[in-house]
Amino acid sequence: MVLINCACCAAPLPHPAKQCSRCKTLYCSPTCQKQHWEQGGHDKLCRKIRKGGGAEQYHADTKFKEAVTVAAEACKEDAKGQTCYI
Repeated sequence: MVLINCACCAAPLPHPAKQCSRCKTLYCSPTCQKQHWEQGGHDKLCRKIRKGGGAEQYHADTKFKEAVTVAAEACKEDAKGQTCYI
């Protein structure tokens, strides 16, 4: 998964893009970075993103966990009375 949009406004990223110095989350401008920190909740997630290997890895892992949950629920429905091996 390659992040190509601003984390705040979803605009395409310029090259080189502005990034958070701690977790490397990408932004299209310093204004978006400040807004995401103050109003978008980035201040709460920043350490988790860094600990999770950076923005790309953190978001890929999050999407993977969501997909596994959906697949397990679908398997559970399809395999009523049987064992689901997901």
